[in-house]
Amino acid sequence: MRFGCVPQNKYLRGTLTALLSAVLLLPCYAGKVRVEVPPGTDLGRYKTYRWLPTKALTSAGVVENEPVTTPLVKEAVNAQLKQKGLTEVAEGGDLLVQTLVLNAAVPQLEAVVFGGPYLGAYDTPIASMGRYNKEGTLVVNLIDPQTKKSAWLGMITESIDNKPGGGQKKIAPAAAKLFKKYPSPK
Repeated sequence: MRFGCVPQNKYLRGTLTALLSAVLLLPCYAGKVRVEVPPGTDLGRYKTYRWLPTKALTSAGVVENEPVTTPLVKEAVNAQLKQKGLTEVAEGGDLLVQTLVLNAAVPQLEAVVFGGPYLGAYDTPIASMGRYNKEGTLVVNLIDPQTKKSAWLGMITESIDNKPGGGQKKIAPAAAKLFKKYPSPK
């Protein structure tokens, strides 16, 4: 079967196939934001909040109050909650703030190399090239202590640099994107 737009040159066809495969398999790098608010929740009635221990998934497992990310997460989330008209308190609080930071390495296929005329196989891949893209996720759960249920839950996933500390620079911008989904104070 021949298609009008597919080159008849076998070398060009193999190159075009590899290029199309690589382009179609590229991940989306825009931040993925998801927010859940239970039906009937009036977020305007909450005025104060208190922190629960922050959690981060590290190579050693889940760590509470991890010393590198905890200050960054608290600073970023505190700034967003203050913009929304909430005040941090040491005890009590209308909301409890629970956070989780995750890191993941996602495999990506970059290219597939097909055989040439000397190998006699134009349709059989002989090699592939790939890499791992790192992405981080910030989860913020605002819990109503009276009902012991979430009043607002937000999660954002962003790509992060492969350099050490690459994800730490993205915590504040990620929190800002996440809290765009939180209603503004009246």
